Amino acid sequence: MNGSSVDRVRRSRWAAGVAAFVLSLAVPGAQAATPLGLYVGGAFGQARVEATLPDASQFREDHSAFEVILGVRPLPVAAAELAYVDFGHPSRLGGSYPYVPEVSMKGATAFAMFYLPVPVVEVFVKGGVARLQSKAGLDLVCSSCLLAPLFLPISHTNTSFAGGAGVQYKLGAFAVRGEYERFNAAGGNPHLLSLGVTWAF
Repeated sequence: MNGSSVDRVRRSRWAAGVAAFVLSLAVPGAQAATPLGLYVGGAFGQARVEATLPDASQFREDHSAFEVILGVRPLPVAAAELAYVDFGHPSRLGGSYPYVPEVSMKGATAFAMFYLPVPVVEVFVKGGVARLQSKAGLDLVCSSCLLAPLFLPISHTNTSFAGGAGVQYKLGAFAVRGEYERFNAAGGNPHLLSLGVTWAF
């Protein structure tokens, strides 16, 4: 076999390998062969944001929130998941005149997940840690209230326990999930109820 023939054979094998790899990503039935069960996803839902304001009062408001997810599931009953969660910037009008409280809360989470063998759907529980950055402030909305005290915003970054539970329904490489998550944060215990989608590849 001459050199050109060897090159053609090598190119054919390389092309076949690339084609097999692309096919494994495109065909849902091939996803199970991925050793680590890597998946990505996102979720959107309603959060209850809790914080301590600069005047020592408590803030509790519901607000829309979102989550971006990256996970691995090497075993049918276990997975590990990293996520970024943003609780938005809820504010509250009225009740604190001449101030309007504003709170922002976001951060990263790391969970160990365990799936329970339930027919049709998958039920899961998870526990781990969350590192949340929170900022709580009071904006003065009365321009004529010159004697009103000014409060500096309070910022916290803390790492603490987080946990949750949910249910998931798989559609080939895709899965639809609904879940509840609760976090410990400075000044309160925010929680998130969300609906999300993940894709395994």
